[in-house]
Amino acid sequence: MIMSSIVTAVFRLTVGLLVDKGRDNAAEKLKDGDITDQKFRGLIIREIDDIKSKLDGLSKKDLGASISFFEEGIELLYEVFNKARSRSQHGAATTQAACDEAFSLAKGMRKLELTDLDDAAARKLCNSKDRFKQARIEATRAFKNEALEVSDRILAMQYRIMATILETVDYPEDAIAPCRVCLKELNSLSAVQNSFNVQLKPNGIQAFKGLFGKDKRRNIISSVCLVNRVIYDVSLTVGKDVSFWIWPTVDIEEDKIDPLRDERVTDVLCRESVEHCYVPLLFGQEGEEEQKLKNPRGVATNSSGQFIVADRGDVNVKVFDSNGKFLARFSLPTDDFKAFVTYYFFDATTDKNDIIYVLVGCMKHYSLVGNFECENFIYKFTFTGDLQHKFPLRKGSWLQKCMTITDSDKVFVLQSSLKNFHEYVFDVYKTDGELVGSASFGEGMVGPWDITAANDGRVMIVEWNAPCVHIFSEDGVHLNKFKRQGRYFHPRIAFHWASEHVVVADVEREKDLLHVEIYTKHGEFVRSTQIHKEKIGHLQGMAVSTTGRIAVILNQQDQSKVLVL
Repeated sequence: MIMSSIVTAVFRLTVGLLVDKGRDNAAEKLKDGDITDQKFRGLIIREIDDIKSKLDGLSKKDLGASISFFEEGIELLYEVFNKARSRSQHGAATTQAACDEAFSLAKGMRKLELTDLDDAAARKLCNSKDRFKQARIEATRAFKNEALEVSDRILAMQYRIMATILETVDYPEDAIAPCRVCLKELNSLSAVQNSFNVQLKPNGIQAFKGLFGKDKRRNIISSVCLVNRVIYDVSLTVGKDVSFWIWPTVDIEEDKIDPLRDERVTDVLCRESVEHCYVPLLFGQEGEEEQKLKNPRGVATNSSGQFIVADRGDVNVKVFDSNGKFLARFSLPTDDFKAFVTYYFFDATTDKNDIIYVLVGCMKHYSLVGNFECENFIYKFTFTGDLQHKFPLRKGSWLQKCMTITDSDKVFVLQSSLKNFHEYVFDVYKTDGELVGSASFGEGMVGPWDITAANDGRVMIVEWNAPCVHIFSEDGVHLNKFKRQGRYFHPRIAFHWASEHVVVADVEREKDLLHVEIYTKHGEFVRSTQIHKEKIGHLQGMAVSTTGRIAVILNQQDQSKVLVL
């Protein structure tokens, strides 16, 4: 059954491509639902009429036809909305309650269902979808017309995408795949690629070209980014994957520009008042002092898309929602550490049941001549932060580095020797703390740095001083290895279970570049992207959410944050 919370959100996101954000304040209120149903409809029709009035010439007949079909579809769809809303409000407790519900599009459609409509409403829904289909076909023809100005071709793509989504308004998830095809075609337009190239690489002849046509170029870039962002938001709304490794790039020479995540486009987006098109978010320095991240050393994610961060700075585990809003924090039992000089976090992870595991190191004493006495533990917490269990790790002169959990509930702990930093092993535990295995690394593997688990029980380890990822069985048997595309010195690795992709990230600090490489779980290269971001520092951890958003811990001298791509 399709509920209005999804229908409304998809509808508003889609027709948001039409509304001129700079024309009046009503457009700014769309995102909050603070606008009457009738005025919202009026905004849509106003924008359509304005666009139609500017169309002229035989070459634009397909685009004009698409817009006319689209407008007819909108009118029919509003009649369906009104009919469905009236039905859903029947039997409301009071007349005033019904009026309050119907006041704005968002509120009025909150209980809307586009199933079990009466014959008249079902017929109008069918007719509206047919109009959107015709609008999509005509917009496709217009986009393919190379005689059109690039601005008109982009406009045609906007209508093609809106029509594609509204044609499946009762099952919007069906529109995501064809919309990504639309994005691939849009991002591949030579005029689009040239605009990004001149804007983002202003050197040599490009610097000279950049002196001309600034307004037109910025309009092209912002329009392309806006279309990408709408499809991104619709994908999130209907629960589809938004991983950047499936997102079409704008290819300029050897560079692949992600229109949603490359910080170099933010200046253009701000000038065009569409800065919301920039997807990455930073969190960790907002709110009260106890909510801020001081020295995060591990990040994990759960089935709800929340981010769990182990903060060594104040020895607290902090939980944030998918948008970086602080939710909760909890600490370790302080009585457990009275015998130690200090204790600190190494890493955090979660299992398939959202149980939180925190890797804790405890030091009894330390001297400059190399005398160490350490004990190390793994603490298990429920998703609400209640301590469920803890167990000690094997004693010895080992520095615990990081951990991962397989789908069969085996905990792998990667560690290095305190006496010889070039000596590494990993121990394997059951989740109740029973040690079931240990393995040292054989010849040819130097400097294991991070570890992750695939969805078939295998474990992957990335090296810090060699461009390799090694694959092990659950029993510690070395199965295979594959080479990375780049070679940087503090890589992080994570696995996205839904798509079965391996994500490797690292920082080229001199250039403020975050390199993200994607591979299949068998080591086949998929994609490499450079994310330009100022003041990156180095990475202290990484996790990938269920929707494919990548969270990396950026540790800098002045502050630490989590960057979510």
